Amino acid sequence: MGQPDVAGRHEVDTEPKTWTRRSLISWLGKGCVLTLAGRGVAGCVSSTTLEGSREWVGCGGEGFEFNPGTCDFGSWGERTVDPQDLENILATWKLSVGGLVENEVSLSFDQLVDLPSHNPVVDFHCVEGWSVYDVPWNGVHLSELFKQVQVDPGATFVNFYTLGGRYNESLLLDVALETNTMLAYGIGGTSLSLKHGFPVRIVIPRLFGYKSAKYVERIELSDQPIEGFWVAQGYTYRGEVQPSRLRQGKY
Repeated sequence: MGQPDVAGRHEVDTEPKTWTRRSLISWLGKGCVLTLAGRGVAGCVSSTTLEGSREWVGCGGEGFEFNPGTCDFGSWGERTVDPQDLENILATWKLSVGGLVENEVSLSFDQLVDLPSHNPVVDFHCVEGWSVYDVPWNGVHLSELFKQVQVDPGATFVNFYTLGGRYNESLLLDVALETNTMLAYGIGGTSLSLKHGFPVRIVIPRLFGYKSAKYVERIELSDQPIEGFWVAQGYTYRGEVQPSRLRQGKY
């Protein structure tokens, strides 16, 4: 398998859409949703366009515990879920950070939450044309993790490995260090729900959701990118949202 084209573009219909129940069912019926046989879930979900909506459901600020939260965003549902015994898999979860670093580390969920927090309110965009506005993420900026390991000067990419290895992803190091690129462990003051990536997921607000890998268990600094699941299906490595869809201060 060759290296992904980090400069390439993928021609898709990404005009904003308002989904109706009928059109969504029709879309699903055309086989656009994958049936997953590996372990992991898709990087983006299916929902109606929720422009202007600010109602978060079940976000009581319960705190961050190593249990899936219940905070949700109206009809922001999951696109695909792989039937796997995540409860048992996650029982031994730790986040490892390594690769081209001086000091590889392994962090428990509590140790991750103890790091300086990053809590942007930003938009989430799917390549299929819908967006969710004003998502109140909680997590850590990737630079906080990189401080722990002392990144080697030769590292130019950050590769993300997910539970089971099917939905791995990769970013340019410069993108990983942008202001609102983060490793999220919560929404609205409570742990992520299982369908939105518990225990942790990547969030890159100016890139499409397929780049925001869920269920991350290892972060690797490298001089080479890996080919993520969606890039292997033909989507661009960069995954950039069109500027016309980006709201000032929300990416």
